[in-house]
Order: sequence, then structure tokens, then C-alpha cells
Amino acid sequence: MKYPIGIQTFSEIIEEGYVYIDKTADIHQLISQGKWYFLSRPRRFGKSLLISTLEAIFQGRKALFEGLDIADTDYAFDAHPVVKLEFTKAEITNAESLRSFISEQAVSLAAVHQITLTATRYERQFDELITLLHQKTGKKVVLLIDEYDKPILNTLETGELAEVKNTTNAFYAVVKALDEHLRFVFVTGVSKFSKVSAFPEADSSGMNNLNDISMNQESATLCGYTQAELEHYLSAGLSDIAEAESQSIDVIKAKTKQWYNGYCLHPKGETVYNPHSILSLLRHQEFNNFWFQSATPTFLIHLLKRDQTDLSELERMEVGAAAFYAVEPEDLDVYAVLLQTGYLTIKHYDAPSYFLDFPNQEIKDSFFHSLAANYAGVRPSLTNIYAAKMHKALNKGDVSTFVDQLRIFLANVPYDITLKNEKYYQSLFFVICKLLAFTAEVEVSTNKGRIDCVIQTDNAIYVIEFKLQGTKEAALQQIKDKQYAQKYLGQNKRVVLLGVEFDHEQSNIGEWVEESIKIKP
Repeated sequence: MKYPIGIQTFSEIIEEGYVYIDKTADIHQLISQGKWYFLSRPRRFGKSLLISTLEAIFQGRKALFEGLDIADTDYAFDAHPVVKLEFTKAEITNAESLRSFISEQAVSLAAVHQITLTATRYERQFDELITLLHQKTGKKVVLLIDEYDKPILNTLETGELAEVKNTTNAFYAVVKALDEHLRFVFVTGVSKFSKVSAFPEADSSGMNNLNDISMNQESATLCGYTQAELEHYLSAGLSDIAEAESQSIDVIKAKTKQWYNGYCLHPKGETVYNPHSILSLLRHQEFNNFWFQSATPTFLIHLLKRDQTDLSELERMEVGAAAFYAVEPEDLDVYAVLLQTGYLTIKHYDAPSYFLDFPNQEIKDSFFHSLAANYAGVRPSLTNIYAAKMHKALNKGDVSTFVDQLRIFLANVPYDITLKNEKYYQSLFFVICKLLAFTAEVEVSTNKGRIDCVIQTDNAIYVIEFKLQGTKEAALQQIKDKQYAQKYLGQNKRVVLLGVEFDHEQSNIGEWVEESIKIKP
């Protein structure tokens, strides 16, 4: 079986015999019931393939769809001129490069269709292209825009954002005015930005007639693979993995779900898998972190630091509906961005609250690996080495080696990024704990206070208290006085109390003291 990793052209997938998960029934419903659409999905989620599939449909390439669901409908496959703008294919760093890209695309498409453009401004050239295409062919034009937000994302942290927004708004105002010449418009992106005139929140001059289907139940599985699709189209690949790992197919299905499923795009919608991760799993026949191969956006890391986000709350975050609204590029909401980029997803809905969490193991690992590298300023490869050593030490109950490795890791943190406050070190330590692949919690509530950190291994529970202003003995005594360990005594595991003081001069772990509570038979 051939897996189309990185292939985003529908015709190539079909003609070259790659596996294709049939989404054409949902696509047929879209093109039959509406005209203007916007869809937001995380990266590597199949947005570009969806755009390419729409392109083939509207080009009238019926033969490509033999055996697919849309072939069983009454769709006529009438050919229309298709204009496709793929902003991921351009290096857009300012308004001038954005204008140049749109202009070049208009001129290039005009040449293909033997149309002469007389306009010189980018938006007028695009207007002329669409109008003349309609007039020449007698068929309304299909407009497909992939990753509309790329120019904005590229300039979020530069001084070019305002002008890029103005250029974007001027372009979409022209697109809206072309309604009589357009048969179908489909726009994709990762983020939905307010005050960008593609959306209803913008002023009335913009393209505010887009129907945002990002959170519609009927569109929840338009991108991504459902469990049923995985088992129907890709069962042979799962069986190969089961055989290679000498495991039952049910065990492999459960592991696959834990690692790669969990994206929920509507409170009542079915969860889906990330296509890139699943195809990579089947190609390589090993469970791995394929998402991590694409770096976490730097602006997201900066947001987390800027807002001093409590990282421990991300796994039990409660938000209102506003978290799903468009965000302002100049004042990004960290939780909305985490949702839109796929790092958080809906786990439960109890009106009016949405409860969020990481979708799966892969995303959680990706997130904390990126944070460790950025918060600590240490190379990911080095972070992994120290995390593995700390994991091994704690698993053996060797607290001394664990603390030594933690010290070595912290010694690699550049001094200029070290913040002399408890919040910073708590966040950094929490990230490190997450990389250990143990159950780890910070700021754990009890009836007597909050425990700094609790780490649970297979054989032991470590109750840890840090003192940034105080001694190791004071830290240990606080654990005892407030009976922090009480709630863990009935779990048939060794409970270890660990008091740690912080050395401000060295910006590192100082002295520490350990005390074990024996399990009563």
C-alpha cells in the first residue's frame, strides 16, 4: 500500500495509486449547498489536499473520481475556470512581497488562459482576471485560497503587520465585489483573525460573506481521519504493525488512538486523527512523534512566556465560547491560538463551558519538547538525553542521580534567559517532568494547601516542595506540617518526601533532603 506522505495533489494520489480516504461525499454536500466557505484547521491536517480535490472537481475531471462517493451522486462535473492561490508557496515578509505574489499569480493565470491584463495594481489585476475569465469562458470562476493567514503569521512579530493587514483587506474587498463572477469560493487557514476583512467581524468593506464551517458538526470530519475510516482504508497497515510488534490488532488500535487520535472540532463531533501522523506511522511502522518534525510556532512560545501561562492548567483548561472566536493579530489570546494550532482540543462540553486538553500523546510530547528547548534555551537533542537519564534514575528510585542530572540540565540554561522568580522555575520544572514520561502535576491542591510538584512512577510517588527563599529542611517540614503526602498513602507505592532549596547565585538546585514513608503491610 502506497501512503501519500507530503503529497497534496489529488490527481497525483489517484493516478499514482496512493491510498485516498474518500471525503467526496462531504465535499459534494458543500459545493451543492453553498458558495462562500472558510475552514480553519491545524497544520498538516489535509487542507491543501482538500483544496486540490475541489480544484479537480471544478475542472470537470470526472475520471479521477471513479469509484468514489461523489461518482454515485447526480453531480454533473461541469468544468469551470479555477483560480488557486497558495500562500504557503510564497516567501511573504512584508506588504510589498504580498502584493507582488498576488500580481504574479494573476499575470501567470491570465497568460495560461490567453487573457491580456491592462491593470497595474495587484488588486485591480485580480479583479480583471476573474471578470475576463468569466466573460471569455461563459462559466463563473472558482476561487480557492489555501493558508490565507500565512502572510499575517509571517509578520506577527515584525513591524510589517499593519501594512500586510491593509493589503490583505484591500484584496478581499475586491474579491467580495466579484460575487457575480464567482461560482464557489473556499478559503483555508490555521488561524481566524479579526479585523481582517475576510470575516464577518471585519468592517463591511471586506469579504464578510464567508460561511465559517470550522466549528460546524457536519464539517468536523472533513479533514482528518475518523476511526471508521482508519479501519476501513488502512487496516492492512495496522495489521503489519501488529505483526512487526508481535501484538494483537486491538492493542495496536488502542495505542494508535492514544498517540494520534483525539482532535475534536465540535462538542458533538467525532474525534479524528491527524493524517500526516497516521500515514507516517504506517509508512515507518513505528510509533513516533512525527508532529515534532515541524517546529512549534515561535509566536506561540512567546505568547506563553508573555502571559506567564500556567502550563499545568492546560490539561484541564475551562473556557467559554469566546475562545473559538477570531483573534486580533496584535493582541493574541494564548488559549485561542492553542486551539487553532491544534495543541488543545475539546474534551468535554458542559454548557456554557468547554473543557480543553491535549488531543493525544504525540501533541503533548511535541508541545513539551518545544517548551523545554525554548524555556531552557537548550538544544532538543541535549534535553532528550538529560530527560532519559532523569527518567531512568527516578524509575530506579535513585533520587541523588535524578537531582544531579537536573542540576546538570539547569547548568546549561543560558544565564540571560533565567528569570529570578518562582513562576519561571516552576514552569521549567513542570516541562521537564512532562518529558520524563511519568504522571506529573504541579500546584496540586489539598485541604491544607498546594503541593509544588508530585511525580508518580510505577513504584513510587515523589512529593516535592521547592524553597526559593528558604532551606531544604523548611521545605521538608512544610510537606509534613501540611500533610501533603496523606492523599497518596493508600496507593500501595513508596511515598518519598523531597525538600529542595534553590541556589540563587548559581541559578540552580542547591541542597536537598529526602525522606521515605514506608508502606504499611
